[in-house]
Amino acid sequence: MKIRKATLEDAKGICNIYNYYVENTAITFETTAVSETGMQQRIKSFLDNAVPYYVGEINGKIAGYCYLHNWNNRCAYSSTKEVTIYIDKDFQGKGLGTILYQHLFKEIYKDDIHALIAGICIPNKSSVRLHEKFGFKQVSHMKEIGWKFDQWRDVGHWQLVIKQIPPKILILCTGNSCRSQMAHGFLQSFDPRLLVYSAGTNASGRVNPKAIEVMQDAGVDISHHTSDSVEQYMNDEWDYVITVCGGANENCPAFSGKVKNRLHIGFDDPSEATGTPGFIQSEYIRVRDEIKKAFYELYTNKIKGYEY
Repeated sequence: MKIRKATLEDAKGICNIYNYYVENTAITFETTAVSETGMQQRIKSFLDNAVPYYVGEINGKIAGYCYLHNWNNRCAYSSTKEVTIYIDKDFQGKGLGTILYQHLFKEIYKDDIHALIAGICIPNKSSVRLHEKFGFKQVSHMKEIGWKFDQWRDVGHWQLVIKQIPPKILILCTGNSCRSQMAHGFLQSFDPRLLVYSAGTNASGRVNPKAIEVMQDAGVDISHHTSDSVEQYMNDEWDYVITVCGGANENCPAFSGKVKNRLHIGFDDPSEATGTPGFIQSEYIRVRDEIKKAFYELYTNKIKGYEY
């Protein structure tokens, strides 16, 4: 899945997703389908106010979207925002909500936001599960507050009070195509709230398809990852910078002034394996499993204890 900022041209695709829920569910309390023009106006209002608004695409089709907006327009509520997310009905249950929220939350933590609210028409187990995965806790249950499809509907509110920003972690290798991408994917899967990035000292510009394949086999989707140059992160502050190949480890001293913890965990590069297709496949799997083991130990022993 490719994640990018929403544009006015996305109105039709967003309408296709949203109007299904309008016309067939009580997930939204709107009862009339939104026109493409009407959706463009809504999107424009968010973009004009520089609100984070993202869409996720699969094979050129919008599969989901999420955005941040005001909880209440009274001034005292300025540090409280509401999150909204919708996934295309045909892509439910594939983890896309988690991926979109991980992207959105990286923007949320850059702003002066103290609390997040998610309103959920209940019961809605999948939405509750998604929000609680990111640390939200239920704070209200309003009974029979909406009438839709000849039935009274309950609404609950889930809240996340941001007391501390989760650890910010950069994983480096030379090409940011394979090993660092695998480590990025595994570490993020251990805790979706972590702010995990990866980059390369000589970024290839693409994620290795074999890395995507073997990670998918392990239940982790990294198809939405991008291969990025370390240069764009040089001025940021990091809780951890972790190098996973010798080349990157020798080229990272510039990070030492803004890094709390600098670690090196080296792995063979499976993209350099030669031999039969079966042997090459086995090398990708071996390195993948070594990365998973090492990063789970790192997460359990050093990172997991952070308070959120």
